[in-house]
Amino acid sequence: MDFSKLSDYLNRLPREGVPGCEMVVWKDHREVFRHTAGEAKGGETYWLYSVTKVLTMTVTMQLIEKGMLRLSDPVAAYLPAFSHLTVQDGETVRPAKTMLTLEHLMAMQGGLDYDLAAPAIRRKIRESGGDAGTVEMVNCFAEKPLLFDPGQGFKYSLCHDVVGAIVEVIAGKPLSTVAKENVLDPLGIRTLTFHPDAEQLAKLAPQYTVNADMKTVPIANCRDSLASMPHYDSGGSGLMGDAEGYILLADALANNGVGKNGNRILTGASIDDMRRNRQHGASWTDWVKVKHKRGYGYGLGVRTLMDAAASRSPIGEFGWDGATGAWAMMDPDNHIGAFYVQHVLNMNRAYYEFHPAIRDLLYESLA
Repeated sequence: MDFSKLSDYLNRLPREGVPGCEMVVWKDHREVFRHTAGEAKGGETYWLYSVTKVLTMTVTMQLIEKGMLRLSDPVAAYLPAFSHLTVQDGETVRPAKTMLTLEHLMAMQGGLDYDLAAPAIRRKIRESGGDAGTVEMVNCFAEKPLLFDPGQGFKYSLCHDVVGAIVEVIAGKPLSTVAKENVLDPLGIRTLTFHPDAEQLAKLAPQYTVNADMKTVPIANCRDSLASMPHYDSGGSGLMGDAEGYILLADALANNGVGKNGNRILTGASIDDMRRNRQHGASWTDWVKVKHKRGYGYGLGVRTLMDAAASRSPIGEFGWDGATGAWAMMDPDNHIGAFYVQHVLNMNRAYYEFHPAIRDLLYESLA
C-alpha cells in the first residue's frame, strides 16, 4: 500500500480554501492510513452535521432487527400528528393520497423539506423558550404541506429527524441515549455525542464558511436552530465528534456490523438492506438531479454505488457526508471504512471535487 498520492492531495487542500482536514482509513479493523493537513493536528472535535444520519439509520435498523419496527409501519402509528398530512399541489393544498411510512422517511421520500424557519418550527421554539423535546418539535413538522405524496419523489429533508423521534417513542428514551447504549458504547466510542460537554467543546476546531466572494472566512461556531436545543436530538444533524470516534462506526459497518472489539451492532443482512437503492420512478428522477452523487443511488439514509464506471470503489460502497464537508465511506466487500473531516460550510467543491478525489486516491493507494 502506498498512500503518498493521497497524502499529497490532502496537503494541497489548505491551498484550496480548506484551513484544516483529517482523514483516517481502516481495513479489517486495523488502521492503515491517517493524515492531517493545515490547521488540523488530530484530536479536534467537529460539528458533524449530516453524517449523523448514518448513526440514526444504524439505530433504526437495530429496532427493525428486533421486530420493534417495520419499514412499512405508518408514521402516524407512532406520531399521531402525522395522521392527516396535506400536500401542496400547485396553488392548492389537498389531503395526501398515500400513507407516510418509516421507509419513506429513511429513503428521503417523505415529501418534507429542510426549512428550519418554517412558521410552525419558529412558533414551537418561541412557545417553549427553546426547550422543546424531540417529539414535541417534530410533531410541528406535520403542519406544513408536503412537497409531494409520500413515495412519489425524493427530497433531502428533515425526514431523519422524524425517524429520530420515532426511535424515541419506541424506546421510551432520547435518541442520544439509545444511540449511546446500543451503538456507541458497544463499539467503545467515547467521542461522539449529541450534547457535548465543556471538554469536548474546548477541542472544537475553528469553523469557517465560504462567503459570497468565494473566500473561506471564519465564523462563530454554530449549529442549526434545532440541533442546538438542549432537549432536541437531531437524527439528521445533531452529532459532534472526532475522526477517532467516527472511524469506529465506519469500521463496524464495513465489517458486517462487527466492531474492532468484537461486538456486533447489526447483521450483514441489515447493512445490505441499508445500502440497497430505494429510488425508482419519480424519486429516481429527483435523485439524479443531485449531480455530485454521480454513479450512486440512495438507500436507507446512505448513498450506494451502482455504477462501477463512476468510481474506483466497488458496487455497494456506501456512506454519506455533512454540511461542513465531512465524508464517511464504508465498503463491506473489502472491509474498508474511511472518514474525512473538515469544518467549512457552503463549500460545494467538497462534494463535487474533494470527496470523489480522496475516494479514488484511496483505492489507488490500496491497489
